[in-house]
Amino acid sequence: MTASSSATAVASAADCSPGTSFYGDIVEFLYHEAELLDAYRFDEWLALLVDDIHYVMPVRTTQFRAAGEGFHEVAFFDENLVSLRTRVQRLQTEFAWAETPPSRTRHFVTNVLVEAGEAANEFAVRSNFMITRTRADHGHQMFIGRREDVLRRDEANGLKLARRRILVDETVITGTNLSILF
Repeated sequence: MTASSSATAVASAADCSPGTSFYGDIVEFLYHEAELLDAYRFDEWLALLVDDIHYVMPVRTTQFRAAGEGFHEVAFFDENLVSLRTRVQRLQTEFAWAETPPSRTRHFVTNVLVEAGEAANEFAVRSNFMITRTRADHGHQMFIGRREDVLRRDEANGLKLARRRILVDETVITGTNLSILF
C-alpha cells in the first residue's frame, strides 16, 4: 500500500492535521500495517520498511532522575532490517517454538498525532497501541503503550516506516515472550 498522490503535495505541519487527506493517508498506513501483522502477512509488512529502519523497544523503568539527565536505555530488542527479516523468516518455520502454534494478535492503533519530521520527506507520528495476544492454552496477554514512528515518503514507494520506538506502559512484562511484532 502506498500513500495517494495527494501525499506528495505536503508542504507544512498544518497539512498533517486531522481531517486533511495526508493525515488520513498516514492513519490508513498504520491500519494497513496492523492488518498485515494480524494476518501473518509478514513479508508484506517487511515491504513497508525502509532499508535503514531502526526498530527498538527500550526497557521501561520507574525511577526518579535528576533534571537534565537522560535515560540509560537497555532494550528488549534493537533491530535493523536484517534482524527483522531474520525474525520473520524464523516465524515462518517450525523452529519458532515460541510461536508454535502461532499467536493470534489484534493490533489496535489510536490517538494518532502527526507532525512534520526532521527531513522534508519525513513525518513524526505518535500513536497509542493495544495489542491482544492469545496462543494455545497460554491465556490472554495484552501489551499497551505508545509508538514513536518516523514515516518517510518518496515518489516511487509512498509511505514507509523508517523508525519505530515502542514504549510499553508496563515496567514488568508478564507476557510469555516478545516474539510478536509491534
